Amino acid sequence: MPLGRFLNDTNVSCTPPLLDVTTFSATGGYQPGRYCGLGSFEDGTTCCFPCPLQDWVYPPEWKQQLRVPNYLSILSVILCVFLLLSFAVLPPEKTHRHYLSVGLLVPVLMISLSFSIPVGVDPPLCYDAITPHDMKSDSSCAATGVLVALGGLGSVFWVFLRSLWLHIRIVWDRDPGKKFKWASITSGTVVPIIFLVALLAATGFSYRMGQTCLPNRENAIVTFWVWLVVFAVAAFILQAVTTGYCFYVYARTLRRERRSRHQDSLQRGQQKKKLETWTNVKKLFVLQWRNILVSIFTIIGSISFFIVFWTQDSKLGHVFNDPNNLKPVKTWLICQALSRGDKKECRNYVSGFTVTRESVLASLILASLVGIEIFILLFRSAMFGAWIDLFKRLFHHARTGRPPTPQLTSLENPDRYLPNSPEK
Repeated sequence: MPLGRFLNDTNVSCTPPLLDVTTFSATGGYQPGRYCGLGSFEDGTTCCFPCPLQDWVYPPEWKQQLRVPNYLSILSVILCVFLLLSFAVLPPEKTHRHYLSVGLLVPVLMISLSFSIPVGVDPPLCYDAITPHDMKSDSSCAATGVLVALGGLGSVFWVFLRSLWLHIRIVWDRDPGKKFKWASITSGTVVPIIFLVALLAATGFSYRMGQTCLPNRENAIVTFWVWLVVFAVAAFILQAVTTGYCFYVYARTLRRERRSRHQDSLQRGQQKKKLETWTNVKKLFVLQWRNILVSIFTIIGSISFFIVFWTQDSKLGHVFNDPNNLKPVKTWLICQALSRGDKKECRNYVSGFTVTRESVLASLILASLVGIEIFILLFRSAMFGAWIDLFKRLFHHARTGRPPTPQLTSLENPDRYLPNSPEK
């Protein structure tokens, strides 16, 4: 039986759990986020599904499971702040700090904050019974949405800059120098802000899934998601080319080394230079294993985040807001109407138009783990010793009243100790 005829036969404008759109305000919240494409019936009634939709398509334990990435993000915030403070106040020879590491840590911290804020705020997801909150109606939504945009685009862009630095250093055998440094700092700051402004102007943020706001469906693909993927893929390609070059140099050197016993002295001299080239490349490449893993982890987290949430948003919007594509959701809606909103009984029918909760949770956990992963890769055991020394000196000063022995920090004359490699 067609859904419209079934609902009309009930002699009720909108059979529970569906709600009549005319009983709600036409302003406030994210109006396009309403799922009201369920058909206008003969009496002109348009029915909408209750907000938040995620409570109907996922089991009750879903809310508790969402806390896992939230709490992981709190740990990520703590670890990222510890690293940034260490880079700021400890001697650079203890931290091996580098502008590329600091530049990446800042947007990663923003991502972690975007998932941590809901733990303390516990924001309401809906403006009314059918309308999700957006950045204008909820301050937590505005804050988390901005942090997601700046953090997401900023992290993949800084990973791209790190991969570009390594590519220039190994493949072209050149020191990127101060011009690259200031160009990276400028572009790494300005580019995410430009995209944030475009995102705010073209679409905005609302609660799409979970308690962290994401870009709205309208124009989000061209203002946010596509650039997230472009920078991530560009970074991956650069990293792959650099790694491939190292293997190429190794294979070429190994092949020529086998032939060296049959060469004259001149040829052997040339071969020695080739061996020296491979030795230099190998040393630099080995020093960059942290940089490579940081790039890989960030790229995996970004791509999985894009795939899951864009797919989820597209599926739900496709089947709910387009009457021509209502077939995948029709059985579920009839089940809801017949059972008067029994979520558990009808949850078996949602697999065709939603992403599995395991996939959503996995992508959220991957995103929340990036800060922890970067801490593990950038942390140096010497940092603890440096912090202990710093506190001892401060305690000595507080007890005796005499200033501690001057010690050069990363904020004083940084160029003197600036390493040639982000992860040297």
